[in-house]
Amino acid sequence: MKSVAAAGLAALKWFVYEFLLLTILPAAGSRLASVCRVTGWIVIVASLRAELQSGLVASTGGAVLQVGVAGLTAILFGNVAKEFAFDLCARLTLWRGRAFVRDGVTMSGNRFWEIQFRDGTWMRWEREGSQATCEWTETDGRCRRLEVQAIA
Repeated sequence: MKSVAAAGLAALKWFVYEFLLLTILPAAGSRLASVCRVTGWIVIVASLRAELQSGLVASTGGAVLQVGVAGLTAILFGNVAKEFAFDLCARLTLWRGRAFVRDGVTMSGNRFWEIQFRDGTWMRWEREGSQATCEWTETDGRCRRLEVQAIA
């Protein structure tokens, strides 16, 4: 039961940070990230409206199931739209000669921060509890990884 509650809390945390315009680390790309998140939110609301515009089924159990499926479908569509918006913003930002910065939360509830550079390299930092992981690419294409554990 604890693992189900923890998974539910992590999913709620992910939804709040990824769709409700809350940034974790202040970054230069926060405004672009907010635009991408608004895009996802608009798609969620539009999808819910389209799915539920003809009303709910008569039974309570059926209505709950209908709303649950509609909500999950809307979140799926919204997440896809948000990720496409992030990709488009990253491409436009890199085309302008600037690095693209993004922060957020993974589905498991870990905070992350990533930056894409114009030369095709990238760096990603993720924190899970007392452990931090940093991954990056070098200009020759090699990928590096560094894991750090806090000493208690």
